[in-house]
Amino acid sequence: MNYSIIIPIFKEKKNLLQLMYRLNKNLKSVKLKYEVIFIDDNSQDGSFELFKKNKKKNMKFIVRKEFPKDLSKSVVYGFKKAKFDNLIVMDGDLQHKPSDLLKLIKIFNLGKYDLVIGVRNLINFKKSNLSIIRFFASKLLIMITNFLFKYNLKDPMSGFFIIKKNIIKKNYKKLYSKGYKILLDIILSCPKNIKIF
Repeated sequence: MNYSIIIPIFKEKKNLLQLMYRLNKNLKSVKLKYEVIFIDDNSQDGSFELFKKNKKKNMKFIVRKEFPKDLSKSVVYGFKKAKFDNLIVMDGDLQHKPSDLLKLIKIFNLGKYDLVIGVRNLINFKKSNLSIIRFFASKLLIMITNFLFKYNLKDPMSGFFIIKKNIIKKNYKKLYSKGYKILLDIILSCPKNIKIF
């Protein structure tokens, strides 16, 4: 299997080196073809210069200069730049652990699913790594989304997932491509018969 890992970032200079190191360490431990694409929303905080000095094999840094600055637009831009058949999206603030990435890949490699979602810990507030407002807002949004759209998903608001590129290509025009909930946008833009884990 091959993977393009799309990481939208904005002013993540403080996390960039650690993220690059941890991704490189974890991905080297498994046999797969991959590329990591950082899509920077024109941060101008020195992230690009830092990346150039510490560039790793299979990693690219692309500055998206179009306005407005927007996470979903950056992710979709990354999709279009990706060269491999399977797309991974994860945050650049270390909220999503590179070690957990291997767990998602293992499930996706079974070949049973079109979309595999990395679910946040929304059972225990103290372990969620979210503010109390975001924690309960996320739980409420999940309940409302599942009720309104007749889904039974554990975390359609997650920013950590793997999806087949051909599904994205078929549904580009349906994507709203605005805001922070790109996964929900994708789910609502795709046919209901896609297999989700």
